[in-house]
Amino acid sequence: MATSVKLAEHDKQRLDRLQGELTARHGRKVAQQDLMSWLLDLGEAEKARYSRDALRPMTSQEITALRHLAVRTGSRTREEDIDATVARNAK
Repeated sequence: MATSVKLAEHDKQRLDRLQGELTARHGRKVAQQDLMSWLLDLGEAEKARYSRDALRPMTSQEITALRHLAVRTGSRTREEDIDATVARNAK
């Protein structure tokens, strides 16, 4: 049974691009339904690794890389504010 799934335009473009790349690589059209099944299989197979990675301590190199992602906005943010926002959005 097929079901429609709404995607953000950006994600639809990414799915289309991936479908095109796989079609070109395999020399035959890859249906989006097959592509979504493959992506879900991949996600299920990798979820244990993602869970392990989330629980392990970060290396100093990972912390440095993460700090380079920070954007200076000129406003100060307290950890308590971040925790409250994360908790509120997790509901």
